[in-house]
Amino acid sequence: MIAGASHIVTWPRVSSAIAKCDALEDVVTAYDDVGTEVLDVLSERIVRYRFDDQTIVYCNRAWALANGGEPDDYVGRSLYTLLTPLEREGLVQQLSRLGPETPFLKDHMTRTGADRWTEWTDLYLPGPDGPHVLAVGRDVTERCDAELRLAASEDRYRGLALRDPLTGLANRRLLDELLTAAVARTSRSGTCLVVSYFDLDGFKAINDDYGHAVGDAVLVEVGRRLRATVRDADIIARMGGDEFVVVQECPPDQTDSLAARLEHLMSEAITLDSATIECQVSIGSVVAGPEHDVAALLAAADAAMYIVKRERRADRARSARPSEQRPSSRSEPENSLTGYASRGVPGVLSWARPAAQPCINPLPV
Repeated sequence: MIAGASHIVTWPRVSSAIAKCDALEDVVTAYDDVGTEVLDVLSERIVRYRFDDQTIVYCNRAWALANGGEPDDYVGRSLYTLLTPLEREGLVQQLSRLGPETPFLKDHMTRTGADRWTEWTDLYLPGPDGPHVLAVGRDVTERCDAELRLAASEDRYRGLALRDPLTGLANRRLLDELLTAAVARTSRSGTCLVVSYFDLDGFKAINDDYGHAVGDAVLVEVGRRLRATVRDADIIARMGGDEFVVVQECPPDQTDSLAARLEHLMSEAITLDSATIECQVSIGSVVAGPEHDVAALLAAADAAMYIVKRERRADRARSARPSEQRPSSRSEPENSLTGYASRGVPGVLSWARPAAQPCINPLPV
């Protein structure tokens, strides 16, 4: 316990006050009552200087050692001349905010060397010979490092939460965010948004015949080919299993070519160490209108893809029965999106629907 003329200051009180930075007057009291004795043994850096010209009137040992000397080396010198250009800029900003109306400032951070951080708390002290500033600096490097690690961890886990862990493509959650933004953007710009939904034909047989490790390798290769096929600005997502979505923006006269380019995605077999895999893709594509939301677009593209898949199955079945007479024309299969049908080029959808009912904009074939 340290006794002054009109105030009693205990060591725990001073130490706790500095640690909490909520009772800096205790530090002032200790300084006024007993001079430098209590402050010289603290690990916190403490310096007192004149407000007008920044002349140092006191610094404790911790502050002096941090600056490469002893307290007597600095008393009477200008604090400004001891600082780096960045620290000088911070000092000027602090002094511009301190004053009788704002006598207490906290959380000013400075960097010492390459890897140390100090948090400063400043107190404006009016006096008969002009105002002083009492500054207390605490090393907060460990706290800053922990905060940086936490931020990096949060970014990493956010990335994991928004990315497919196998292919690294966007997952459904991230697709919803990106597609929502793309719909709004294209409605303002007048460009078109082509949403393509596709899956691999016969992927279950690949897993059954070669094992899931080969199946996973196929999915990774599909993701790689998608990245190589579309532009960096386009959206690629894996919906799960062997289903993928590609979202592309383009002028109105290029919608058909964007959808058609995906048709060649699996034109070459996938060569792995243990197998050579050949498979096709079924693709359904729609053009978004400004009134359509994400759920409607994905549902329409998904329905279009399954129409293509059913037609291919029907074609294969007819090919397996050559003796049967094929009908000259066939009715187009429909799904819950009544009247939507695929025509002609596999994977590029043209929509037919009564004009009285609104629909997703058609892709020409």
